[in-house]
This record gives sequence, structure tokens and C-alpha cells, in this order.
Amino acid sequence: MSLSRATGRAGWLALTLLGATAAASGDSTYQSLRQAPVAEAFVVENIVLHRDAGVIRLKSGTIGFTAPVDGRDTAAVFSGEGEFTLTPATAMEKTYLKSLTEQESVAETFDRAVFYFTDDTGKEIRGQAKTKASETKLADILKDYRKRLRNESGTNIESNILADLYHVGQPGFFSIYLHGRKHSDLQFHLKPRGADPTLGPEEVMVVNVQPVGVLDEIWYHAHRESEIKGGTATSDEDHRAVAAESYTLDTSLARNDHLSGTAKLRFKALTAGERVVPMDLVPTLRVAKVTLDGQEIPFIQEDKKDDAALSIVLPKPLEKGGTHEVALEYAGDKVVRKEGGGNFAVGARESWYPNLNTFHDHAKFDLTFHVPKAYTLVSIGKLEKQWAEKDLVSSHWVTDSAAVAGFNYGTFKKKSVSDPQLGITVEGYATSEAPDYLRMGEIAGGGAMSPSALIDSTLVDAQNALRVYALWFGKPNFDRIAITQQPEFNFGQSWPSLVYLPMSAYLDSTQRWQLMQGISTSLTNFVEEVTPHEVSHQYWGHMVGWSTYHDQWLSEGFATFSASLFLQVTKKDLGPFQHYWDEAHKELLDKNKYGKRANDAGPIWMGMRLITEKNAGAYRGVVYEKGAYVLHMLRQMMRDQKEGDKPFMAMMRDFVEQHRNGNASTESFQRVVEKHMTPAMNIRGDGKMDWFFKEWVYGTAIPKYKLEYTTVEENGKTMLKGSVSQSDVPDDFAMLVPIYFDFDGQVTRAGSAKITGNTTLPLNIALPKKPRKVMLNYMHDVLEQ
Repeated sequence: MSLSRATGRAGWLALTLLGATAAASGDSTYQSLRQAPVAEAFVVENIVLHRDAGVIRLKSGTIGFTAPVDGRDTAAVFSGEGEFTLTPATAMEKTYLKSLTEQESVAETFDRAVFYFTDDTGKEIRGQAKTKASETKLADILKDYRKRLRNESGTNIESNILADLYHVGQPGFFSIYLHGRKHSDLQFHLKPRGADPTLGPEEVMVVNVQPVGVLDEIWYHAHRESEIKGGTATSDEDHRAVAAESYTLDTSLARNDHLSGTAKLRFKALTAGERVVPMDLVPTLRVAKVTLDGQEIPFIQEDKKDDAALSIVLPKPLEKGGTHEVALEYAGDKVVRKEGGGNFAVGARESWYPNLNTFHDHAKFDLTFHVPKAYTLVSIGKLEKQWAEKDLVSSHWVTDSAAVAGFNYGTFKKKSVSDPQLGITVEGYATSEAPDYLRMGEIAGGGAMSPSALIDSTLVDAQNALRVYALWFGKPNFDRIAITQQPEFNFGQSWPSLVYLPMSAYLDSTQRWQLMQGISTSLTNFVEEVTPHEVSHQYWGHMVGWSTYHDQWLSEGFATFSASLFLQVTKKDLGPFQHYWDEAHKELLDKNKYGKRANDAGPIWMGMRLITEKNAGAYRGVVYEKGAYVLHMLRQMMRDQKEGDKPFMAMMRDFVEQHRNGNASTESFQRVVEKHMTPAMNIRGDGKMDWFFKEWVYGTAIPKYKLEYTTVEENGKTMLKGSVSQSDVPDDFAMLVPIYFDFDGQVTRAGSAKITGNTTLPLNIALPKKPRKVMLNYMHDVLEQ
């Protein structure tokens, strides 16, 4: 039954809040971990702990252990003189660390620290510790650390410890939180389940935590040294304990924007022994009750201002391959926010419902919504049914496969167009009035704004984009897609069959000029690109997901490339297409106010780690723009004089089919490229594209090219004589550099020059006639300085 149909909603909410408090304390072992005081302290001297690439030296001081739980030490606090060192296990990590710290290794002295662990750290230290010591000072240090970690990190450490204690045979983890003399908040983690499972499978991590408002720096994030040395390290590794198979969600939105809901989640156990299962849910939504296969079970959800990460505690260990259904009841605020004019900002888009392995598990969704009659709700999936009930409108939506669910909400007007060529219905939703922040500027802007008046334009762009992508990438999964307006001005997003377009896409050119005179040109470019970019995410991100943050360029870079393809195919000339790549080049290689180029922050492989305080634009420049260049360069290398882009199109269709409703990695994409590579691309003669991915995905070198030529008449023939030079690259850097001839305004690609290292290649080419101009990389074929 829908919670919104119950008459006693206020009473239900009170039960929700009480239930959350009770359930958080429902597991006695968890509470013992949460409250354990320092129970015993020792004097330590010259104790060395080796943890993978990290080494912790407790030179002198005292260490106190909290009371054992289930007979095991799980936490310790240290005061004295210590040192933490780490030498990265890969050259890439050394280079990246040096870009942040000016050093290729970590060496940090510290005067206090807190350890959390489920490995044998307790036994190791106790075996070497000396006489007992007072724990009074240590208790104060532990109290301060607990308060800060619970208020700032969001991660529930005790929940992670509980998971290991309840999983017999699970390899233990080790974490240390250091107060360093140079860096006051440094963390080192070695966790077999993944140092941060939301990022990827890597087990080892060093984080330099920054002040509130400044992005933390991930100094090191890698697989264990044994995996790296053994050649088994890969982002295809999977540490998941469970996988979602289906969701049944019943969600109600009240007039005051309060959200209440129930979720039934069916999951499969991928491993045996698990009892604590973490879930993602925005902390403002408070859980009232959890059942597993009909039996009420404890759960962990601390106060929303603390480490409120949600976990459920199972009554017995899971059996591998077994399936179970967990049901949750929850309610709260701040998922949707009124923006005026019938506009609502929908937040918590990844966590408005309790879910597992966000963006990784492709599951079935059965969604029912209940909203006030004045508003329209648009969901992912296909609308199965809609009905009115007193002052509510209810709707039922389903989809067979999605990695995330979402909705949009407002006083929308709707238009739709059916495309028989694609077998897809494209729907458009927009409000009649602009949100308050724009309506207040209408006098200066010169006239009332009505987003719904621009629905037709967004529908045309979406339909054209889908036609282009179906041709180049293959048939889409869906037969219906909704293009919806959101109040955010310059931010777009795409969920499965549901696109959120920014308000700027619903202003005409006059309104954009009057409102944003200083940046109207760049805003116009953004508006022209945002719809094809977001529509392409139906392929890159949803039909084909990404494995880890290393691989997110397969979503954002591919979407950026797809927008350029849309411009090339739909515009009358190459001007917009060439301008698009010119702007991408600038974003990647122009220096910011700190004198830093986005490209120099690190390779594509580093993903979101590229974002730092002094190079905040590096992530977009590298993952979006350089990622797009990688795909564009592959396209240009694969172009055939007879078949044109057909080899590239075949490769992209194959990539989609191999990963449809699954997740791709950089490694799996490379395997597809190697399957379709042309003979010219086999530069090393080994049938591999290692050379290309090393240069462009795992490296940062950008070549510089110089063309010098002259034309002469020899024996009645026109001859091109000259040279092509490549510089500013490693000695083994190889590339195919296209040469173009302009014959009386007709530009023709003559072929490619293969160049390796910093060298000059001579040219001696017979031509049919004298060219107007000779050019390299006319179509932005190779990213160059």
C-alpha cells in the first residue's frame, strides 16, 4: 500500500524518527564498537608495521587499545613520535604524487594517530609493546578523532568493522588517521574489499584531507603491490558481495515536498559469509523499518549530521548464489526543492531511494509515484498506468534494465513526437514559467520567459541526435525518452530514458543575450551542445556503463565526442565542428590563473583525482575533452578512402553490443579496438594497441608538429618535398599523422606519416597538380600543441 494513502502520515513520520534511533542501537556488537573506551595502554618504542606499500614506524610514545569486541582488538590511539612512509608501486602513481607534493614518495612524521583495523595489528603491537601506561591523554585524543571523523567523513567506520567481525574468514583491513607535522589530516588505508568501494577495486589509498570547502587530495590509490608485480591488477576486479536484481519503489511527494517511500530490493549474494550490507541513501531520508524475506532486522543509520551511511545487518551469513528480498520504509525532506513558477530542483538523484552499488548493478525497476494533482512527475522507464485519487495523481513506470532510477517534477506542459525510423517516442516536458531567480530578471531581460515555448526545439535536437547515434552506435535499448527542463541554469544530466536539460536550453537567443551579454557566445555554444551530449549518455553511461572512476571517460569523453559528431552531421558546413574541437583544445591546453594546464594534472586514467584546488578544471579538460580526442583520433586513424567511417562505426557497434546493460573498462574497450584495428594501426607489429593507450590514456605527453614543404616541377610532375617533425614527446611515442592537400578549395586527405619519437620524417610525394595548401591534422586528427 502507498504510504501517502494512509490518513495518519504525521504519526507515521514520528514512528520513523523513533524507529531510526532504536534500530541504530539494535545490534549490541555494533554499539560495543561505537562506544568502546580506551581500556589498556602501553609504552612503545621502534615498532614497525609494514602494510603493503606503506610503512608505519612508532618511534616512541604510548598506544592505547579500546576494549576488545568479540575477543578482537579493533581500534588503537597513539601519542608520541611516529613516521609514515610510502613509495608508490607504479610509475604513474609516482608521477602523480610528485605533481601534488613535489616528491615521488610520502614521508610524514606525526605526533598522534588513530588506528582502526580487523587484521592482526593488535597482536603485532602488543607483542612488541613494553610496560603499561596511562590512558587518560589517549582517551581525549580518541574522543576528538571520533567526533571529527563522524561529523566530516560520512563513512561509518564501526559499521565497516562490524562487517569484518561478522564475516568469518574475511581478510582484515587496516586504516590509520594521522596528525602529521606537515599535513595535519592524512589517512592511509589497506582494505581487501576496496579502500573506497565507491571508486573502484583498488585496495590501497592515501588521502590528504583538506579543510571544509576544499577538495581532498587522493595521493595514492592502487592495487596491492603483489597484484601489480604479478601483472594481475585490473579495474575489472570485482569486490561486490551482493548485486541488485530488481527494485520495487513506492514513493509519495507531499505539497510541502516531504518524501516518503517503501523500497523492495531483490539481491543476489555474489560471495558467501556476508552479514552487513551497505546501502546508499541520502541522510535526510530516515529509515523506520527494514525486513529481510519478511523478517524484521536491525539496521545502522546514525544522525543525518554524523556518519549516516546506511547498512543493514542480516541475521545470518549469506550463501553464495542465494537471493533475498529486503524491504525498507523511509521518509524525510530535501530531495525536492521549490524554485518558483512550478519548477522544482530534484536532488539526491543517486540516493533518493535505498540502493546497492550505484551505477554498477543493472537491475529491473518497478516504480510507483503519488504526487499532488497540480504537478506532473516524469520517471525513467515506460509509463504503464496513471490514475487520480482524491487530491493525488499516481503513476506506474517499469524498465527492464537500469543502473540508476530518477524522476523530474513540476507543472510541466508536454509535447511528444514519434519517430517510426527509430521506433522511439520522444517526449518533451517544460514549465510555462521560469524559476524565481530568472523571473526576477525579466525586466532587465526584456520580457516574460516561458520555457515550454522552446519544447519543439529541444525535441528536434533530441530526435536528430538519436538518429545519428543509432546509425553510428547501434539500436538503443528504449522506445521512449523524456527530455525535461530543470531549474539549474547551465548543468545537464542524463538518466536512463530521462534527460534533465538546463534552463539555458529553454531561452531563445534574444533572452540569452539580454541576460548574459558578457558570455552569450559561449552560452550559445553550450546550448547547441548540451542536448546531443546528454542524449548520447543513453549509450555512454546507461546502455554501456563504466567499471570504475578510471573508466568514466568511456562515458563523459564518449558523450563529448558524440556531440561533435552531431555537429558535423547536422550542420551545413564544418565550421561548428571545427570550432568545437578548437574549444576542446583550449580547455585542455590553455593555462589557468595558476599557470597550470588541465592536461598536466595527470592522465585520463586518473579520472576524478585530477580535481585539485589549483587545477579544478582538470577533470573536465582531461576526462571530457581529451577523452573525446582519444575516440576522435581512433576514428580518424580508421578512416578508409573507400569505406569512410564504416570500420569505426562497426567497432563502436561491437563495443555497445559486447557491453549492453553492463559495464565497460578501459581494458575491455582496448580489446574491442584491437579486434577492429586497421593494418596501419599495428605500429608495433604485435596486434596490440598498447602503444596508443599508453600515450593517450595512461600518459600526458602532447606532441608538437612542424610541417615544412615546397613544390617543384620534375620531369613534368609536381613533386612535394619537405618534412614533418614531431617533438616534445618520449622517444618511443609513435603516431600516424594525416597529411591533407587543398586543391582549389577541395581538401583531400592523402595519407598518414608514421612518426616515432622526436624526429623528422622526409616527404617526397608526387601530386596530380600544385596544391593551394598542404596541412597536417586538418580535421583535428591528432591532439597536438
